[in-house]
Amino acid sequence: MKLETLILYAIISVVLIGIPTLLAKKFGKNPMELLFGERVNRTIFGKKEKKDPQDKKKQGNPKNDLLTLVSNLATYARKNHFQLIVPGTLSHNGTVAVLTAILITRSKVVGINCFGFSGSITARAGNKDWMQLLDGEQHPFPSPVKKNQNQEAIVRQVLEDTGFTGTEVEIIGIFTSPTVKLFSVTGTNCYTKNDAMAYLNSESFLKDTGLDPAKIEQALAPKIVRTRGTTEKQEQA
Repeated sequence: MKLETLILYAIISVVLIGIPTLLAKKFGKNPMELLFGERVNRTIFGKKEKKDPQDKKKQGNPKNDLLTLVSNLATYARKNHFQLIVPGTLSHNGTVAVLTAILITRSKVVGINCFGFSGSITARAGNKDWMQLLDGEQHPFPSPVKKNQNQEAIVRQVLEDTGFTGTEVEIIGIFTSPTVKLFSVTGTNCYTKNDAMAYLNSESFLKDTGLDPAKIEQALAPKIVRTRGTTEKQEQA
């Protein structure tokens, strides 16, 4: 092989390998990305990499969805002269009921328990895991009914300890995603955001049985755990 040819090959090697390597160090990308561009979520064979199922099982409550719900609840409470406590996380003897809000009407105390799951949600009887169908994959998650029941027991105990024994307590599970679809949830006290607001406007909540929302709010206030970001850490889509 002629000397001129060897020199030419050497120059080409420097251009194709040396320069991209130097540029890669400068711009923080590997040489292959600089030569051929980024290949998002793809392998060297051009196939999409398999995503972790947990990436699809979105559980967190998007902040905007929660803010919209809280805004709706605040408007509802103001219109009907009720009391709204946000966040509604109650502590009692080492146990905690993590609630997005507590709504106090003239007939009952209502805990608002939020879930951010998206996709299609199917309830199952008893304490069996519920099922989320998202992007063609099924993901089980703990029954919201069981969580609602545990929280109701804590809220009821706090009310008894503060002198409001016998006050009616109800915990409502709300799926905050605007695109979520619920199946077989009759009798579970779990709703979409729109259905929950419609339910809160029923006679069961608007009737007056003699409760004083302001007095109950004052009694519960010392039991509220006010930690930063509580409303963004609710059980989640």
